[in-house]
Amino acid sequence: MKLNKWLATGYLRNLRIKYKLLLSYMLLISITIAAVTWFSYNKTTKMIERQVAESTDRAFEQANEFITYKLNNVKDVSSMLFMNKELEQILLKSPVNYPLAEQIDDYNRLLDMVRSAQNSREIFSIRLFVNDSGIFAKENSTIFNMKNFKDTWWFKLVLEQNGGLYCRSTYSHDYQDQRGSQQIISCMRTLQTQGFFGDVLGLVSMDVLEDSIYRIIKQTEITDGGEVYLVDREGNVISGLDRKTIGQSLSSTIYFQEIIKGSGDSGYQNLEVNGKASLVTYKKVEGTDWRLIAIIPHEEMMQYSDQIASYMLLLFILATVSAAIMAFFMSGGITRRISLLIQQMKRFEEEKWDVRISVDSKDEIGILQVNFNRMTDNIKRLIMEKYEEEVRKKNAELKALQAQINPHFLYNTLDMIHWLAMKHKAQDISYLVGGLAKFFRLSLSKGKDVISIDDELAHVQIYLDIQNKRFSGSIKVSIEVEQQILEMTTVKLVLQPIVENAILHGIREKENKRGLIRISGQICDGLVLFIVEDDGVGMTEEKMKRLLTGDQGAGYGIKNVNEKLKLYFGDSFGLSYESEEGLGTKVTIRFPAMKHPSEGVS
Repeated sequence: MKLNKWLATGYLRNLRIKYKLLLSYMLLISITIAAVTWFSYNKTTKMIERQVAESTDRAFEQANEFITYKLNNVKDVSSMLFMNKELEQILLKSPVNYPLAEQIDDYNRLLDMVRSAQNSREIFSIRLFVNDSGIFAKENSTIFNMKNFKDTWWFKLVLEQNGGLYCRSTYSHDYQDQRGSQQIISCMRTLQTQGFFGDVLGLVSMDVLEDSIYRIIKQTEITDGGEVYLVDREGNVISGLDRKTIGQSLSSTIYFQEIIKGSGDSGYQNLEVNGKASLVTYKKVEGTDWRLIAIIPHEEMMQYSDQIASYMLLLFILATVSAAIMAFFMSGGITRRISLLIQQMKRFEEEKWDVRISVDSKDEIGILQVNFNRMTDNIKRLIMEKYEEEVRKKNAELKALQAQINPHFLYNTLDMIHWLAMKHKAQDISYLVGGLAKFFRLSLSKGKDVISIDDELAHVQIYLDIQNKRFSGSIKVSIEVEQQILEMTTVKLVLQPIVENAILHGIREKENKRGLIRISGQICDGLVLFIVEDDGVGMTEEKMKRLLTGDQGAGYGIKNVNEKLKLYFGDSFGLSYESEEGLGTKVTIRFPAMKHPSEGVS
C-alpha cells in the first residue's frame, strides 16, 4: 500500500534521470545477482541430494554384497546337510527295534555333522528338528522334537518353501548353555526323502547373529543423525542402527508403503518422516525379499549447503555494493551532458535565438544535440515565415468568400428566371430552370461536404430529370431504397458522377440511345450498400481500372468519388465495378451506416 501511495504521488515520475538510472541499475543488478544466487543454491542443494543418494546406493551395494555373501554361505551349508545321505539314513530309522546303543551312536554322528557344518564363521549355531524316532529328539539343545513346533507360524512357512530356504526375521532365542539368550536370524529348510519330492524327515535351522548384520550396516556410515534399517517384506525390522527398533513393524509408515509401491529394486524419495523432511533411500537385498532402508534428514544433508549459502550471501552483498558504486558514477556521467542540454534549452526559452550546442558524440545524446540545433534553426525560420503565412491565409479566406458568393448569385438568378418563365407561362423553361436551381442549391449544401442520403437521392433525381428532358425521355429510371437508409449520412455528389458516366458512356453509346438505370440501396451488416446498374454497352476490365485510377482518357469524376469515400470513411470502403461488354455495368458503393443529424438542406 505504501509503495502504491508513493507511486501515486508522482515522486518516482518526477525523480531526476540520474537517480532513475541508478535505481534501475540497482534493481537490475540486485535481481540478477539474487536470481543467480538462488539458482546456484538450488542446484547445489540438488547436487548434494543426488550425491548423498548415490553415496547411499554405493554403501547399500557394499552392505548388500556382505549380507548376500553371508546368506549364500548359509545356503551352501544348508545344501550340504540337505544332500547328506548319512543324515537322511539316520532320520529314516523307525523307533521300532531301534537299539539304544545305536541311538547313542547316531546322536553322536548327528552332533559331528552339525559341528562340522557349523565351522563356517557366518553361522552362529545349527539346530535340527527331527521326528521322535530316537531318544536324541529330546535333547532340546541342538536337536529338537519336530512335533512340538508343527503348529507354529514359522514352521508352516518353512514347509511352504518345499525344500527352499526361509529366513525368519530377528527374534530372541535362549540356547540354555554358556551362550545364553541371543538375537538371531534363522534360515531354515526342510530335510526330505528323495530330494525335494519326498516326505519331510526334519528341519534344519542355521542361526546367524543379528549383531553380525548390525556391524555390516554400521560400517556403511551412511548417516549420523538418521536411521538405517534392514526389513523383511512385511516391514519387520531385522536389524538397524537403532537396536531398540529390532522386531518392530514399519508396515504402517508412509515411507515403507511408498517403497512397497515402487516397482524398482532401488531408488530414493523425498518424504516427511517423524515431522522432518528426509531423503529415504532403499535397496533390495539380492536373493531375498529383504530391503535396506536409509532415512537421512535434510538438515544433515544441507549442513554443507548452508555454509555455501552463507558464502553466497556474503558474495551477494559485496557484489551489490560494488555495483552500486559503479552505477552511481555511470549514471552521473550519462546525465551530465543531459544537464548541459537542459541549460541550453532554458536559454532558448528566454528567446536567446542564437543558442548553438557543440556536438561532442554520436550516441543518443549527440543525436539530441544535433536535433536541438536543427530545431532552433527551424523555429527561427518558422518565425520569419509566420507573418507571410498569416497574410496568405487572409487572402485565401477572402477568395473563399468570393467563391461562395458567386454560386449563390447564380442559383438566385436562376430562381428569378424560373419565376419569370412561370409568369409568361413557359412551363418547360420554368421546369428546367427550377430544377437547375435546386440542383445547384443541393450541390452547395450550405458549404457542407457530408449530407443525408435523402438529399443525395433528391440531387441525382433532379439531374436525371434534366437529362431526360435533354434526351427526350430515352432514359428510364428505377430507384428502390429502404426507408431507413434515407436518414443516413453520405459524402455529397457520390451518385451523380456515376449516373452521368452510365448515361454518357453506357446508354448513349448504344445504337438506339435508350436504356434503363436502376438505383437500389439497403443497409446490410452495418454498411450502406448502393448499387447503380445500367444496360449500356459495358466496358473492358482495363477501362474499369482506368476509371478508378483516373488515368488519361478516363476522366477524374469516378476517381474523385472513390477517393472522397476512402478519405471520409476509410480505405476499406469505396467503389467496385462489374461490367461485361454489350450487357451493361454494375457499380457497388460501400460505406458505414451512420445516422445524419436532423438538419436538412434549404
